[in-house]
Amino acid sequence: MNLLILGVIIFFSIHLVPIFPLKKVLINQLGKNKYKGLFSLIALVGLLVIIYGYKNADFYLIWDSFPYSKEIALALMPISIVLIAATNIQTNIKRFIKHPMLIGILIWSIVHLFANGDLRSIILFSSFGVYALINIVFSKKVLIIKDTKNFTLTKDILVIIIGLVTYIIILHFHQYIAGVEIS
Repeated sequence: MNLLILGVIIFFSIHLVPIFPLKKVLINQLGKNKYKGLFSLIALVGLLVIIYGYKNADFYLIWDSFPYSKEIALALMPISIVLIAATNIQTNIKRFIKHPMLIGILIWSIVHLFANGDLRSIILFSSFGVYALINIVFSKKVLIIKDTKNFTLTKDILVIIIGLVTYIIILHFHQYIAGVEIS
């Protein structure tokens, strides 16, 4: 469990840097490319420690999964994945939702918390959810864009297709990705 917690601390500590003025200081001292490289390296190390720590953490059940949590997850996860897919593409989705990735991560974390009541899952999914909330609250961007520019529906459809195909792939390989079979 300690490795999981260490991985969470490493991964989210580096991800909180851009929210605070420390990012500008580091870019000024290291340069933009070195900052990005160091950021990516630390994030990768944190993610690998999270994966290893989660896989090797003991299972302590805190609560049973909520009724219909599996069905709720199956219904909401496509929305989550589509929002994450919309992150870097100018679509009408981003016209109305400024933080699609963070909202997608928040949905992902909540549905997985409902479905998994063991301690290691609570630590993992609640840390992602809390991070998404902190980032949304402290971000200088506004959640609703007051932009009247319409984008073509082609990009919206493309993002939805990418998100749904990714969701189907995740469902198919969920047992290998997360160790939990979806039947």
